[in-house]
Amino acid sequence: MDNQQTLTKYLLAFIAGLKHGGVKQAVISSGSRSTPLSVLVARDPEIKHYIDIDERSAGFFALGLAKQSQQPVALVCTSGSAAANYFPAVCEAEATNLPLIVLTTDRPAELQAVGAPQAMDQVKLYGSHVKAARELALPEAGPTMEAYSHWQGFTMVAQASQLPKGPVQVNIPLREPLLPDLTVPSSAPAPTKLIPNQRRADLRPLAALLGQNGLIIVGEERTPAEAEQLLSLAERLNWPIIGDPLTNLATGRRSANYLHQADLIFQGTVPLPAVILRFGRLPVTKSVAQWLGKHRLPTILVEAGQQFKDQLHTSNYLLDMTVSEFIASVEQLPLTPVSGDWLGKWQLRQRLAASLLEEEITGQGLNHSSAITALMATLKNTDLFVANSNAIRLLDRLAKASNRGVRVYGNRGVNGIDGLNSTAAGICARSDRPLTMLIGDLAFFHDLTGLAMIYRYQLPVNIVLLNNNGGGIFSFLPQHQLPAADFQLLFKTPQNLDFTAVASLYHLDYCQPTTLEAFTTELTKTAPRLIEVEDQQSGPVKVWQHLLAQYQQQERELND
Repeated sequence: MDNQQTLTKYLLAFIAGLKHGGVKQAVISSGSRSTPLSVLVARDPEIKHYIDIDERSAGFFALGLAKQSQQPVALVCTSGSAAANYFPAVCEAEATNLPLIVLTTDRPAELQAVGAPQAMDQVKLYGSHVKAARELALPEAGPTMEAYSHWQGFTMVAQASQLPKGPVQVNIPLREPLLPDLTVPSSAPAPTKLIPNQRRADLRPLAALLGQNGLIIVGEERTPAEAEQLLSLAERLNWPIIGDPLTNLATGRRSANYLHQADLIFQGTVPLPAVILRFGRLPVTKSVAQWLGKHRLPTILVEAGQQFKDQLHTSNYLLDMTVSEFIASVEQLPLTPVSGDWLGKWQLRQRLAASLLEEEITGQGLNHSSAITALMATLKNTDLFVANSNAIRLLDRLAKASNRGVRVYGNRGVNGIDGLNSTAAGICARSDRPLTMLIGDLAFFHDLTGLAMIYRYQLPVNIVLLNNNGGGIFSFLPQHQLPAADFQLLFKTPQNLDFTAVASLYHLDYCQPTTLEAFTTELTKTAPRLIEVEDQQSGPVKVWQHLLAQYQQQERELND
């Protein structure tokens, strides 16, 4: 067997292992050392592949694919700094439990640490940010090494897919010549299957707590199915439930238990529950975290994988369960819903907050605050990807509940502004629905190369660009108290960009509406397109401060 056949059979066995582990999608960034792996993955009819020449963008595009499908996604790159450009996406995948299979090809040992070009230490490149890191042996001929290669592919995907899910790295050293033998047929051992552990816990020790006046707090991205289960749980217990936009509690069916103006409500005086039931990390709503920090209440934390995501360190009970497993266990308890008076106190505050929000926004022209409410009132049967910084906070504070079939996504693992365009493109590529992206100008600018994927694959993405010419989030934060020159230089950071040129470069239809009516009309037009909405950095701050003052005044009167 010649070297080409040895290389090809070894990598085909590895790819078969990836597929048996559940890999059906791959994102490939072109390069020399990765040639045989890239060619064989791209030619595999069972793997849907995408080409993204920018590894940083490719990492986030793969993240979007994994986010939408909840399936493992492979990344393929050449040796050297290419692999380093995956790092931000790896960190986000770790924080949000997404199974990325990072396949970094490498120089063989004899070319390491001797000054060879495009060679660097890639072994365990991502440190503690991956669940597992492994370096394959160099390709060798024979059934023993092909079985070894297959097993490594399968087991690494299995590790990435087990709870808590997360990224893994496989470093693959390869010697030249690097062209595979395309006449070699693919063959592999019969697939190995993992049987998931279906658990139902005995929650009788918690029955007394669950029978008292409680509050459900949901964090992290939730599927519409999980959101429906959580709303049904709140209705069974007769408890209020809160969560930020990424929980999708606000975009499914309407429920009288869901409070969608939590950021206003928790800046007033709220009824004190006897128990808190939390799912995952805290929501983006800062006032909720601050309120919890002041009231150390008995707390049940439910999260899959024992990750201990309690930044307040207040949990009394830690349950390693999925939402479905927890609810299946609760259904075995003979619980009696608490008095309707408990929920009614919260609903009264929700009605007040919603009424004041309606009054505040009505009559305003097109600005970032009114655009948010119009966006959620207009979108229907679509996906929504919301960026970090101002975008997610404005949506959390100002959007009303909507039952128009919108599913919300975001990157809230490490809350960065990198790779957001690419992530949105990846979600849309895997979905069968159009996608709207809500994003600020700095985050948009940070990942312009991600727009190439929207153009390359003609993805139906509408981009709502909230342009305040800089870092608008800092106008909400203590940094705005700095001297004007320091604030302008370090935090406001105006870029003075012409986004018509950006739209032209990436073949996006462009518009800049000046009225709410024009804005809502643009939202219904065919994607891909860029809809730019301008506002001053201080604009959303003034709207929020006035709304907050009105709520706190009327809520005090309500309590009196």
